[in-house]
Amino acid sequence: MLYGFIDVPIQAVVALGRADGLLGNRDTWRTVVNKGVHGRGWTHGVFDYFDSDILDRPFPAEGARGILELSCVGGAATCANGNHRLAGALAWIASTRPHDPVLRKVLIRAAPVRRNLVASILKLRSWGAKFACAMGLVEGRHETVLRVTRGGIARTYCVHGGALERRYDWRERYTPWRRPLDHEGSWHWWAIPDSVLDAWSDSSWLDRQAGSLSEREFA
Repeated sequence: MLYGFIDVPIQAVVALGRADGLLGNRDTWRTVVNKGVHGRGWTHGVFDYFDSDILDRPFPAEGARGILELSCVGGAATCANGNHRLAGALAWIASTRPHDPVLRKVLIRAAPVRRNLVASILKLRSWGAKFACAMGLVEGRHETVLRVTRGGIARTYCVHGGALERRYDWRERYTPWRRPLDHEGSWHWWAIPDSVLDAWSDSSWLDRQAGSLSEREFA
């Protein structure tokens, strides 16, 4: 893991962290803020916090715990701590600093990625394609499975050995890739929205600052 304080563009933030009953599973940052962020006890100091280097400073509102922390895989960042303040910061910065849409010097843990694997996934993008992933048993092995569906036709791949391997999908027509997935009906499929794919496709903001991060192992 790479660890440190860097600038994070707000478009790189693709999700909040952990299940949060107050914020809920909203579809846009606007609905997160309008329906989930109460803002009680937020003073002008909160907006100064949003507009300055965040670093390890505590959030200036009653009940806030810990410091703002993000996790990052490739160019996609998610919240590790501070859901409410992060949602508020994104809304504030987008509305007041569209010319400089950046969270300044926020703590981040960045996991390295296999660039060839991300490139292979992005090559599968096309208009109307829907992406989803799952974890399951494939030929007796626990695998990460990627499914790409377009026009009712699904293509399924396993992430194995750092590369994508085709697998049979029951919704495909006759195909030489006919290798069924074990217990597939019990799997939970997670949708991969376009915002995540967009963030994966642009990690330049992280690459430029990687030299200022330090390596650290986490349990």
